[in-house]
Amino acid sequence: MKREKVSPKKRTVAAAGENASPRIRPTTKIPAAAAFGILLAFGVVAILVADAIRPLPPVESAAASTSGSSPESPQAAAWKRMIDQHFAGDAACASCHPKQAAAQRRSGHSRTAVAMSDSDFATELLAGQPYPDSRRPQTFEFTSHSNRFMVRDVDDPGLPALPATWLLGSGTHAQTPIFVDQQAQRGVEMRWSFLANRDGIGLTPEHEKFDQYEAKSLQCYGRPMDAGDVRSCLGCHTTVGPPAQLPIQNDLYVANVGCERCHGPRKQHALLAHQGRGEESKPLVQYASAEAYIDACAQCHRDESSVSPTAQPHELVRFQPYGLKRSRCYLESPDKLTCSTCHDPHDTVSHDRTVYIQQCQQCHQSGHDSLCTANPQGDCIDCHMPATEWTAGIAFHDHEIRIHEALAPKHSTPQVKP
Repeated sequence: MKREKVSPKKRTVAAAGENASPRIRPTTKIPAAAAFGILLAFGVVAILVADAIRPLPPVESAAASTSGSSPESPQAAAWKRMIDQHFAGDAACASCHPKQAAAQRRSGHSRTAVAMSDSDFATELLAGQPYPDSRRPQTFEFTSHSNRFMVRDVDDPGLPALPATWLLGSGTHAQTPIFVDQQAQRGVEMRWSFLANRDGIGLTPEHEKFDQYEAKSLQCYGRPMDAGDVRSCLGCHTTVGPPAQLPIQNDLYVANVGCERCHGPRKQHALLAHQGRGEESKPLVQYASAEAYIDACAQCHRDESSVSPTAQPHELVRFQPYGLKRSRCYLESPDKLTCSTCHDPHDTVSHDRTVYIQQCQQCHQSGHDSLCTANPQGDCIDCHMPATEWTAGIAFHDHEIRIHEALAPKHSTPQVKP
């Protein structure tokens, strides 16, 4: 299956449904002044992955519940007003910050959540053949109905078709569709995804865990998700979304990870900037230290506070803040090493290995005892941050910077000091 090639930048890691938003205290209204507090509450994530959701509704009820619409609550309307009053949007930022805006558009963050019906992936699936599941006796067929992208199991004619609502992930590694049932406040992570290493459709990462499924239930289409799971997936793939006391409603989310996910709501700043008074609106988010910076990235990329204690080494490489905060380079250089030391926070991840090696050599300089004694002119990344397969041929660099015994030369025992 051929896709438009827009550099490995038109795609990033797909959602694996592993983040869950914390609850915030109930309230009867959403004060506009609390916009940023809500943003932070929405952004802080924890890990909750369930093997199955019980009780499972029949597919008939889930499919039917998407056809109707309920009157909008006053709280939901207040949330929309708050977004309109306090969030400027990426285009407003671009007018004064064109360089950063152009870089952000190249990054995976800029396309982490799109309507499935509007995606290139949907267009390709509609033009292609049905997809036989690689591990189940199922074949999925894709159709479009009333501007909705629908999927059904052709081997079970009695099973109703189900719409795919969002396509999550920019596709550097994968893109995964989810179905969001707004009335039942639950969803499904679809069993099939776009996989970049195949340039086409394949089994959603980690869905070999769900080979067994209950007939005539949402399990037929993939991994059922409760409200926390849905909020979690959308929470890390959008700029801002509704707090827990509001319903999961697609139009309450600001899609993709935009400028204001990391800089906070900036509409007042944007308005004042056009009057030459932008400095009067101070940023609501301050990164006063390396730790604060890495903690912001860890909200979605995860650190020790949100990684499962049962996670295996090959799973942990997927979570860069977790590894980095365990590294001696981080621990023994207080407030010096953070994510942006090596990565431009606005741009797509660079694949220029020499840039990273130069960053290592800023501290590990030639002629000092901190230089690697095993291979001083070698590839620091290849030895100390090797690429490790997570699943399905998808690999991540291990950010726990250390001497990997399997890679260390057998004739020496190098001592690498930060």
